[in-house]
Amino acid sequence: MAKQSEQILEEQLIAQLQKMGYQYAVINDEHELLANLKGELEKHNNISFTATEFEKVINLLSKGSVFEKSKILRQKQHIIRDNGDNLYFEFLNTEHWCRIDIR
Repeated sequence: MAKQSEQILEEQLIAQLQKMGYQYAVINDEHELLANLKGELEKHNNISFTATEFEKVINLLSKGSVFEKSKILRQKQHIIRDNGDNLYFEFLNTEHWCRIDIR
């Protein structure tokens, strides 16, 4: 089996994912990372988060051990919206995990 560099492997993986409909995201810093996460969560859950609601989401992710965090990512989560309503959302589509939803 021929050897290839890690960079070539990564480039091939990115190209394959783009062919499947995934978009390449350029993220330069933590602010852009959080903005991307917020946008993807809003698309995935078909909702909008206010700044304070998204802070609650980030709080959920900052709790516990790596095992507890992985559980948080797999289960539906709950926060109280700014208006007092309950909001249930998910980080990952665990029911249809292999589907991509391009909007």
